[in-house]
Amino acid sequence: MTIGERIKELRKKNDLTQEKLADYLCVSYQAVSKWETGLSNPDLSLIGPLTKLLHVSADELLGLKNDTKDARREELEKEERETWKSGDLAQRYKIASAAVAEYPGETKYLCWLAWCEAMRSFDFADQQEYVAEQEKAIKRFACVIENATDEDVKRSAIQGIVQYLCFRGRHDEAKKYAELYPDDLSLSKAQILLDCLQGEEKTRHYQKMLDKMLIFLLNHIGTGDLLACEAQEKIINALIPDGNYLRYHYFLADLYGERAKIYTSEGEYETAVNCLKKSLDHAAAWDALMAEDTTYYYTTPFLDHVSYHRDDVWKTGTGTTKEEFYEYIKRKPFDRLQGREDFRQLFQI
Repeated sequence: MTIGERIKELRKKNDLTQEKLADYLCVSYQAVSKWETGLSNPDLSLIGPLTKLLHVSADELLGLKNDTKDARREELEKEERETWKSGDLAQRYKIASAAVAEYPGETKYLCWLAWCEAMRSFDFADQQEYVAEQEKAIKRFACVIENATDEDVKRSAIQGIVQYLCFRGRHDEAKKYAELYPDDLSLSKAQILLDCLQGEEKTRHYQKMLDKMLIFLLNHIGTGDLLACEAQEKIINALIPDGNYLRYHYFLADLYGERAKIYTSEGEYETAVNCLKKSLDHAAAWDALMAEDTTYYYTTPFLDHVSYHRDDVWKTGTGTTKEEFYEYIKRKPFDRLQGREDFRQLFQI
């Protein structure tokens, strides 16, 4: 429908003749006739008065229907969510770029794009490109923080800018942004629900909370040194003593890989290779779980009401964990192990 056809439809709906509408707008009735027959369009200066006379918004008058916009938003957001299951960062970047182009000024989509740029910076082998991509992401995060009205979007941008400023060694700047993060000490919905539930339902809910808190704790301990790696290992084995690790295979693969790097730097090569073997075992176990469309349950008493399914996991890459392992041990920190037979055997497993 053209703007002229909409003017005609709305004019009749408001019980106005062409002459009456023309009088109100201080134009000739011939001008109104030309709009309605498609021979010309109203001047931009008349859009405001037309919306008031016809009792519609400018979007409605111009045919920019909200339902069409909302459908497109839903489409983009569904596609973006799917990439966290597939791990396809290239597709996520494409979606985020399209969203920013179609909805300029929308801080949520700008935050999507910033995260994509930040994460894909690690794909650049060239140091200058790697740094430039992170700087681009930092600039976008700052723009989101300055303009976002949605607190969830702002929190996400603060997390991003703090993380990547620290990567760039700009810790003082990162601290200033970290101070902006809300310090909310109120009870969470999960904590409130815990008081309302009973029996099996309460146990299941409590264990899900424990699972989330455990992941949060492990992420914050990190694997920066042997002490941190050992702490992670002890915590995991204390809560999952039966070895049915499920998603914690991923954490164990990572921490054994980091321990191997540290032991290599200290000249303890045999210990380093043994850690790499354990890392590879856990990587293979994790990949096996990710390959099956099956719901698994932990068997430890601490988590035996918690299930795991591959769709519950957000992927950040399309490769398997074993593939990531083999790329990892090709890095410079492991050059000292290249001549060892036990190290070469890892590539044959």
